[in-house]
Amino acid sequence: MVRSGERIHVIGIAGSGAAGVALLAHHAGARVDGCDLDAPSPYTPPLEAAGVPFVRGHDPAHLPGVDRVAITPALRAVPDLAELQAAQAAGLPVITWQWLLGELMSRPSHIGLAVTGTHGKSTTTALLGHLLIAAGMDPTVEVGAFMAEWGATVRPGAGAPFLVEADEFGDNFLNYHPAAAIVTNVEMDHPDFFADRAAVLASFERFVRGMGEDPRVGGRLLLAAAGDPGADALVERLRDWSGRILRYGAGGEVEASDVRFERGQTRFTLFDLHFEAPLAGEHNVLNATAALTLARTLGAPLDSLVDGLRSFPGAGRRMEQIADTAGVIVYDDYGHHPTEVRAALAAARQNVGDRRLWAVFEPHMYSRTQLFLDEFSRSFTDADEVVIADIFASRDTEEAMRSTSAAVLADAIERASGIPAIATGDVDTTAAYVADHLREGDAVLVMGAGKSYRIAKELARSLVDGVLTRPRTFDPAGTQS
Repeated sequence: MVRSGERIHVIGIAGSGAAGVALLAHHAGARVDGCDLDAPSPYTPPLEAAGVPFVRGHDPAHLPGVDRVAITPALRAVPDLAELQAAQAAGLPVITWQWLLGELMSRPSHIGLAVTGTHGKSTTTALLGHLLIAAGMDPTVEVGAFMAEWGATVRPGAGAPFLVEADEFGDNFLNYHPAAAIVTNVEMDHPDFFADRAAVLASFERFVRGMGEDPRVGGRLLLAAAGDPGADALVERLRDWSGRILRYGAGGEVEASDVRFERGQTRFTLFDLHFEAPLAGEHNVLNATAALTLARTLGAPLDSLVDGLRSFPGAGRRMEQIADTAGVIVYDDYGHHPTEVRAALAAARQNVGDRRLWAVFEPHMYSRTQLFLDEFSRSFTDADEVVIADIFASRDTEEAMRSTSAAVLADAIERASGIPAIATGDVDTTAAYVADHLREGDAVLVMGAGKSYRIAKELARSLVDGVLTRPRTFDPAGTQS
């Protein structure tokens, strides 16, 4: 358990998760410092503001006086990391930042809450956190996305709710033992860790069976999406589980009605109240239903939920509007799984109507692209133009990197859907290609979990610089753009 005054050194502190948890540990009374080869990063300014010191690079000289070392799990795969080896040789306890987050959640004053699922975790966690704030419950929240309203990926609070986004990759969520949890959906993903769908289901089952208890939520409470095949299979596995299971969505005990999808917002009825959400897409009706239901269970006043949902600013890189300049709208989204691509494009279509919609996609990992090639080929039907950037390899092996390519995916999309699709190269070349082919009135949805955010930012800069008024070049096929 985190002790007031203990010194925790974080190796890899500049990452989004590690930086956020370092900030929470600091607010809990620990003396926190850290190091990272990539420091500073977009996630380190909150550490600087809080007075949490960090340095660039790794060195065993950082360790004297340290009580424990926290690392990002990816460092375990880095060979010969001298600082980590020195910590282990000195007998220092070495934990992951996820373990540290689990310790913070488990403090006696907290009600542990978690949102997990293959898709929708960040938006649902951010929304639930926002609703609890609006209800005056002052939660502590950790999200896997940057939250502009907090200026960080975390929000330290003094209230009882302690809410985390629980990521299944690497079984990371087994570090958390919440009394109440939301499972948005369960699908096969992360083929570099999970062998198959059965392995994914087994991991989610272990997470649920490892949940804690709290009388303030009636013991253990699981909210699981109704009608999702993976969530259905998970609930079937939990028939002997001692907690309470509440299904939400179509066919569940809690379901939104009178749903209306409009440009820029979605309206629906829940708990006999009329809600307005600045979110698009059917998936976000489900996300909102789950968040509203758990917030209500925790005692949030209903009027605060209506106001809270209406004022939700969204999470970073989740259908985030990057530009609306010179007649072109640009959105940036983290979607990188076929289900996420379909949902994001449907939401974008809701927002932009009959504008020409570009889907600009950076596939994340060769192994995922190869596994889901057929599903990806049928996921872009709401787009008018599809552009595929080079695949972001991330954790892929050399063998996996020989399995497919951006050009193979572009060809599969065009063959399956008839939508024009082209592979354009790295993110810089892709941004230049799209900028050179835009017309006034277009909309662009950039998707990916690697470096694709750079495409969205570059398009925004190009629009400000007047790209629509420049002479047009010729496309690779030789036709005037």
